[in-house]
Amino acid sequence: MAESYSKNTKEAILHTFPKKKCCQRIRQDALALANIYDACVRAEKLLAVPGHFRCDACFASFTAGLFVVFGSVTDPDKQYHLELSFETEKEQKVAAKILSGGGIRMRPGRRGERYLLYLKNSGEIEDFLARTGATHAAFDLMNAKIVREVRGNANRQMNCDMANITKSLAAARQYTDVIEEMFQKGQEIRLPKELRETAKLRCENPQSSMTELGQLHSPPISKSGVKHRLDKILQFYQGLADKK
Repeated sequence: MAESYSKNTKEAILHTFPKKKCCQRIRQDALALANIYDACVRAEKLLAVPGHFRCDACFASFTAGLFVVFGSVTDPDKQYHLELSFETEKEQKVAAKILSGGGIRMRPGRRGERYLLYLKNSGEIEDFLARTGATHAAFDLMNAKIVREVRGNANRQMNCDMANITKSLAAARQYTDVIEEMFQKGQEIRLPKELRETAKLRCENPQSSMTELGQLHSPPISKSGVKHRLDKILQFYQGLADKK
Protein backbone atom coordinates (compact mmCIF):
# COMPACT_ATOMS: atom_id res chain seq x y z
CA MET A 1 0.00 0.00 0.00
CA ALA A 2 2.83 2.42 0.87
CA GLU A 3 4.52 1.76 -2.50
CA SER A 4 1.20 2.31 -4.26
CA TYR A 5 0.70 5.64 -2.47
CA SER A 6 4.20 6.79 -3.44
CA LYS A 7 3.66 5.67 -7.01
CA ASN A 8 0.39 7.56 -7.27
CA THR A 9 2.01 10.68 -5.80
CA LYS A 10 4.84 10.52 -8.33
CA GLU A 11 2.41 10.03 -11.20
CA ALA A 12 0.49 13.09 -10.04
CA ILE A 13 3.72 15.11 -10.07
CA LEU A 14 4.56 13.92 -13.57
CA HIS A 15 1.14 15.06 -14.77
CA THR A 16 1.86 18.64 -13.73
CA PHE A 17 3.80 20.67 -16.27
CA PRO A 18 5.94 23.73 -15.45
CA LYS A 19 4.92 26.79 -17.46
CA LYS A 20 8.36 28.30 -17.97
CA LYS A 21 10.96 26.72 -20.25
CA CYS A 22 13.70 27.12 -17.64
CA CYS A 23 11.60 25.15 -15.13
CA GLN A 24 10.85 22.49 -17.73
CA ARG A 25 14.56 22.07 -18.37
CA ILE A 26 15.35 21.85 -14.67
CA ARG A 27 12.79 19.11 -14.11
CA GLN A 28 14.05 17.16 -17.11
CA ASP A 29 17.62 17.46 -15.83
CA ALA A 30 16.49 16.10 -12.44
CA LEU A 31 14.47 13.28 -14.01
CA ALA A 32 17.42 12.36 -16.25
CA LEU A 33 19.39 11.37 -13.14
CA ALA A 34 17.38 8.12 -13.10
CA ASN A 35 19.18 7.04 -16.31
CA ILE A 36 22.68 7.58 -14.92
CA TYR A 37 23.95 4.38 -13.31
CA ASP A 38 27.41 5.57 -12.29
CA ALA A 39 26.95 7.06 -8.80
CA CYS A 40 29.93 9.41 -9.12
CA VAL A 41 28.69 10.82 -12.43
CA ARG A 42 25.19 11.09 -10.99
CA ALA A 43 26.47 13.11 -8.04
CA GLU A 44 28.33 15.50 -10.39
CA LYS A 45 25.25 15.93 -12.58
CA LEU A 46 23.13 16.55 -9.49
CA LEU A 47 25.57 19.20 -8.31
CA ALA A 48 25.39 20.96 -11.70
CA VAL A 49 21.58 21.25 -11.85
CA PRO A 50 21.20 24.40 -9.68
CA GLY A 51 23.54 26.24 -12.05
CA HIS A 52 20.66 26.30 -14.52
CA PHE A 53 18.13 27.87 -12.15
CA ARG A 54 16.70 30.98 -13.84
CA CYS A 55 13.67 31.85 -11.68
CA ASP A 56 12.16 31.19 -8.26
CA ALA A 57 10.01 28.36 -9.64
CA CYS A 58 13.05 26.42 -10.88
CA PHE A 59 13.76 25.15 -7.38
CA ALA A 60 10.23 23.67 -7.14
CA SER A 61 10.73 21.93 -10.50
CA PHE A 62 14.05 20.53 -9.29
CA THR A 63 12.45 19.28 -6.06
CA ALA A 64 9.68 17.58 -8.03
CA GLY A 65 12.15 15.73 -10.27
CA LEU A 66 14.36 14.80 -7.33
CA PHE A 67 11.41 13.26 -5.49
CA VAL A 68 10.26 11.28 -8.54
CA VAL A 69 13.73 9.76 -8.97
CA PHE A 70 14.84 9.26 -5.37
CA GLY A 71 11.81 9.73 -3.16
CA SER A 72 9.01 7.88 -1.42
CA VAL A 73 6.22 8.94 0.90
CA THR A 74 4.12 6.91 3.33
CA ASP A 75 0.33 6.96 3.27
CA PRO A 76 -0.51 9.68 5.85
CA ASP A 77 -3.38 7.57 7.19
CA LYS A 78 -0.68 5.27 8.59
CA GLN A 79 2.24 7.55 9.48
CA TYR A 80 4.09 10.69 8.42
CA HIS A 81 7.32 9.88 6.59
CA LEU A 82 8.90 11.18 3.39
CA GLU A 83 12.41 10.29 2.30
CA LEU A 84 14.95 10.53 -0.49
CA SER A 85 17.24 7.50 -0.87
CA PHE A 86 20.69 7.67 -2.49
CA GLU A 87 23.38 5.18 -3.40
CA THR A 88 26.25 7.29 -2.06
CA GLU A 89 26.91 9.73 0.75
CA LYS A 90 28.12 12.32 -1.77
CA GLU A 91 24.72 12.35 -3.50
CA GLN A 92 23.04 12.68 -0.11
CA LYS A 93 25.18 15.67 0.87
CA VAL A 94 24.80 17.40 -2.50
CA ALA A 95 21.03 17.00 -2.44
CA ALA A 96 20.85 18.17 1.19
CA LYS A 97 22.84 21.32 0.34
CA ILE A 98 20.66 22.20 -2.65
CA LEU A 99 17.42 21.58 -0.76
CA SER A 100 18.63 23.53 2.26
CA GLY A 101 19.44 26.47 -0.01
CA GLY A 102 15.79 26.49 -1.07
CA GLY A 103 14.49 26.31 2.48
CA ILE A 104 13.91 22.54 2.74
CA ARG A 105 15.99 21.05 5.56
CA MET A 106 15.87 17.27 5.71
CA ARG A 107 17.43 15.01 8.32
CA PRO A 108 20.24 12.71 7.15
CA GLY A 109 20.12 9.00 7.90
CA ARG A 110 21.16 5.59 6.67
CA ARG A 111 19.36 2.31 6.06
CA GLY A 112 21.59 -0.58 5.07
CA GLU A 113 23.68 0.57 2.11
CA ARG A 114 21.42 3.52 1.30
CA TYR A 115 21.96 7.13 2.37
CA LEU A 116 18.77 8.94 3.28
CA LEU A 117 17.30 12.40 3.67
CA TYR A 118 13.95 12.30 5.44
CA LEU A 119 11.10 14.27 6.99
CA LYS A 120 8.75 13.10 9.72
CA ASN A 121 7.06 16.36 10.62
CA SER A 122 3.65 16.54 8.95
CA GLY A 123 3.90 20.27 8.26
CA GLU A 124 7.31 19.89 6.59
CA ILE A 125 6.08 16.97 4.46
CA GLU A 126 3.00 18.96 3.50
CA ASP A 127 5.19 21.88 2.40
CA PHE A 128 7.55 19.59 0.46
CA LEU A 129 4.69 17.94 -1.45
CA ALA A 130 3.01 21.26 -2.20
CA ARG A 131 6.25 22.62 -3.65
CA THR A 132 6.65 19.60 -5.94
CA GLY A 133 3.16 20.11 -7.35
CA ALA A 134 1.70 17.08 -5.56
CA THR A 135 -1.19 19.14 -4.21
CA HIS A 136 -3.50 16.14 -3.97
CA ALA A 137 -1.01 14.35 -1.71
CA ALA A 138 -0.61 17.52 0.37
CA PHE A 139 -4.40 17.68 0.81
CA ASP A 140 -4.43 13.98 1.75
CA LEU A 141 -1.97 14.76 4.51
CA MET A 142 -3.98 17.74 5.74
CA ASN A 143 -7.16 15.64 5.81
CA ALA A 144 -5.37 12.84 7.67
CA LYS A 145 -4.17 15.35 10.27
CA ILE A 146 -7.70 16.66 10.74
CA VAL A 147 -9.13 13.13 11.11
CA ARG A 148 -6.42 12.21 13.65
CA GLU A 149 -7.05 15.38 15.61
CA VAL A 150 -10.81 14.78 15.67
CA ARG A 151 -10.32 11.16 16.74
CA GLY A 152 -7.82 12.21 19.38
CA ASN A 153 -10.20 14.81 20.79
CA ALA A 154 -13.05 12.30 20.75
CA ASN A 155 -10.94 9.70 22.56
CA ARG A 156 -9.82 12.23 25.15
CA GLN A 157 -13.42 13.31 25.71
CA MET A 158 -14.54 9.69 26.00
CA ASN A 159 -11.79 8.93 28.52
CA CYS A 160 -12.74 12.02 30.49
CA ASP A 161 -16.41 11.02 30.44
CA MET A 162 -15.55 7.47 31.54
CA ALA A 163 -13.41 8.81 34.38
CA ASN A 164 -16.27 11.05 35.51
CA ILE A 165 -18.74 8.17 35.31
CA THR A 166 -16.43 5.91 37.31
CA LYS A 167 -15.94 8.63 39.90
CA SER A 168 -19.70 9.24 40.12
CA LEU A 169 -20.45 5.53 40.45
CA ALA A 170 -17.84 5.16 43.19
CA ALA A 171 -19.33 8.10 45.09
CA ALA A 172 -22.86 6.75 44.64
CA ARG A 173 -21.74 3.34 45.87
CA GLN A 174 -20.27 4.90 49.01
CA TYR A 175 -23.63 6.44 49.88
CA THR A 176 -25.57 3.32 48.86
CA ASP A 177 -23.48 1.00 51.05
CA VAL A 178 -24.07 3.18 54.11
CA ILE A 179 -27.78 3.61 53.42
CA GLU A 180 -28.33 -0.11 52.80
CA GLU A 181 -26.63 -0.93 56.09
CA MET A 182 -28.83 1.60 57.89
CA PHE A 183 -31.96 0.05 56.37
CA GLN A 184 -30.83 -3.46 57.31
CA LYS A 185 -30.38 -2.34 60.92
CA GLY A 186 -33.57 -0.25 60.99
CA GLN A 187 -31.56 2.89 61.69
CA GLU A 188 -33.14 4.92 58.85
CA ILE A 189 -36.16 5.60 61.10
CA ARG A 190 -33.93 7.90 63.15
CA LEU A 191 -33.26 10.12 60.14
CA PRO A 192 -35.29 13.32 59.56
CA LYS A 193 -38.13 12.89 57.05
CA GLU A 194 -36.34 14.65 54.16
CA LEU A 195 -33.18 12.55 54.67
CA ARG A 196 -35.23 9.33 54.74
CA GLU A 197 -36.75 10.31 51.39
CA THR A 198 -33.29 10.87 49.87
CA ALA A 199 -31.92 7.65 51.39
CA LYS A 200 -34.83 5.64 49.97
CA LEU A 201 -34.49 7.15 46.50
CA ARG A 202 -30.72 6.55 46.49
CA CYS A 203 -31.20 2.85 47.23
CA GLU A 204 -33.99 2.48 44.68
CA ASN A 205 -32.03 4.27 41.92
CA PRO A 206 -28.34 3.32 42.34
CA GLN A 207 -27.42 4.21 38.72
CA SER A 208 -29.05 7.65 38.72
CA SER A 209 -26.95 10.80 38.82
CA MET A 210 -27.49 13.31 41.60
CA THR A 211 -29.26 15.59 39.13
CA GLU A 212 -31.63 12.78 38.15
CA LEU A 213 -32.08 11.85 41.81
CA GLY A 214 -33.03 15.42 42.60
CA GLN A 215 -35.85 15.29 40.05
CA LEU A 216 -37.31 12.21 41.75
CA HIS A 217 -37.88 14.10 44.99
CA SER A 218 -41.26 15.62 45.82
CA PRO A 219 -40.86 18.48 45.32
CA PRO A 220 -37.70 18.22 43.15
CA ILE A 221 -34.45 19.50 44.63
CA SER A 222 -31.15 20.56 43.08
CA LYS A 223 -28.03 18.44 42.59
CA SER A 224 -26.31 20.36 45.39
CA GLY A 225 -29.36 19.73 47.57
CA VAL A 226 -29.08 15.97 47.01
CA LYS A 227 -25.34 16.08 47.75
CA HIS A 228 -25.99 18.03 50.96
CA ARG A 229 -28.58 15.50 52.15
CA LEU A 230 -26.39 12.49 51.34
CA ASP A 231 -23.48 14.06 53.21
CA LYS A 232 -25.81 14.61 56.17
CA ILE A 233 -26.74 10.91 56.07
CA LEU A 234 -23.04 9.97 56.10
CA GLN A 235 -22.46 12.27 59.08
CA PHE A 236 -25.42 10.72 60.88
CA TYR A 237 -24.10 7.22 60.17
CA GLN A 238 -20.62 8.18 61.37
CA GLY A 239 -22.17 9.59 64.55
CA LEU A 240 -23.87 6.28 65.21
CA ALA A 241 -20.60 4.41 64.64
CA ASP A 242 -18.73 6.71 67.04
CA LYS A 243 -21.24 5.99 69.80
CA LYS A 244 -20.54 2.23 69.66
